[in-house]
Amino acid sequence: MTEQAKYMLEFLVRNYDNLVTYHLNQDDKIYLGDKENKVCRFCGKDKTETSFSNVSHAIPELIGNKKLIAHYECDVCNEKFSKMLESHFGNYMNLWHTIAQVKGKRKIPSFKTVNDKSRIDIKDTVKIEDYQDDSIVKIDEENKTISITAKRRSYVPIAVYKTLTKMALTIMPEDELSKFKNTMAWINEEDHSNSPYELKQLKVLFSFAPGIRPFPFVSCMLFKRKPDNVDTVPYMQFLVAYSNFAFQIFIPLCIEDKTLQGSEIKMTYVPTPLDINGAKLTRRQLDMHSKEKLKDEEETVTIGFNEMIEQDLTDNNE
Repeated sequence: MTEQAKYMLEFLVRNYDNLVTYHLNQDDKIYLGDKENKVCRFCGKDKTETSFSNVSHAIPELIGNKKLIAHYECDVCNEKFSKMLESHFGNYMNLWHTIAQVKGKRKIPSFKTVNDKSRIDIKDTVKIEDYQDDSIVKIDEENKTISITAKRRSYVPIAVYKTLTKMALTIMPEDELSKFKNTMAWINEEDHSNSPYELKQLKVLFSFAPGIRPFPFVSCMLFKRKPDNVDTVPYMQFLVAYSNFAFQIFIPLCIEDKTLQGSEIKMTYVPTPLDINGAKLTRRQLDMHSKEKLKDEEETVTIGFNEMIEQDLTDNNE
């Protein structure tokens, strides 16, 4: 274990207890809530007031979850969160999800540039259509890398943070929800730009692990502050890891964090099994507090290769 991983583990142990953990690597599905007496935890309506016909995934399908299902999310809320929140997360991660081959609802998502010219499709093979007037690919034969630089589709940063928060509230034990009433109201807002809550400290701790699916299945966890915690830390933290990515946030607007108002909260990365085993992860903090729609934001993904083989694509029948 590296010194960094040791520090992260010690920080976690002295401040938090693990409240919930789901590793979605089993064949059977996991169902949250009462199948017979369904009440939506996001709007409070029961089956006499709304419908529960659709399958509501506790963690979005777009990151590969097929196993963890919530009985306590109604069809209306499910559709709303898909459009208002998850679509922004999908736009933010689209290029990464394509390159990492993260299978969503039905397939690995294609990536298309904002000009709808150059694109990447992955089925049996990787197919890249790169146009000169919309080029996204740069090949460095000397260093054996391929860099793909493209503009993201528009997204609202705070909606990305809300997507992660909604995941946390979905897997949260029911007896903790009363502490997060304002949080629930916040993720339910129809207009991100018109909110009574002014949240500036919304940083996502993002980790990238190289290789082929180093996080081979979706894992999600909640960590609850210990009564005798040492550092100035938020009450609840959430971590989700899948494929090559890990996202960590604190759950905002918790009534237990009132004493932290005006203080700088302290967070450090939760160590993953990769950290414990000495792997080197690339980490950065993503500022997701903005309520403004961001357009034409560039992202670069770099891939290494061992050799390049030129092929004659001429049709021999001509």
